[in-house]
Amino acid sequence: MNNVSSFFQIHKKALGIAATLYVILLLLSHWQLPATHVWLIAAVFSVLMNFTYLIEAISLKAAVKTEAIISVLLISASILGLIFSPLLIIAAIFGHGAWDLQKHFGKGVPFFFWYTCSCFLVDTVYSAALLFYYFNTL
Repeated sequence: MNNVSSFFQIHKKALGIAATLYVILLLLSHWQLPATHVWLIAAVFSVLMNFTYLIEAISLKAAVKTEAIISVLLISASILGLIFSPLLIIAAIFGHGAWDLQKHFGKGVPFFFWYTCSCFLVDTVYSAALLFYYFNTL
């Protein structure tokens, strides 16, 4: 992450603020809105979070193909989850967390340790909460 042309290295403080706001808005959105909106909110957040690594890969001109494939798969699952089953949204969020973990093994574009660890934690807990919600609303 020492490359000066890295988009998120240049905007590290903005990334931290955006990530914090993301988690706060995620929690508040489910708490404040009717239950019918849960899956739409989860899908939108899932789609948005999948652009982070793709933007960094494009900025660094590294691992663009890998990050694009992962992003397209997870974004597609999120969108299809709105049509077919919320389980696809849950899988996409969990999948993004698994991809965060893979960053520590050198997969895809390199990224900040604090971000990938935090994102892994949020994605895992959020997907588990959504799974619990899904089975309690059947």
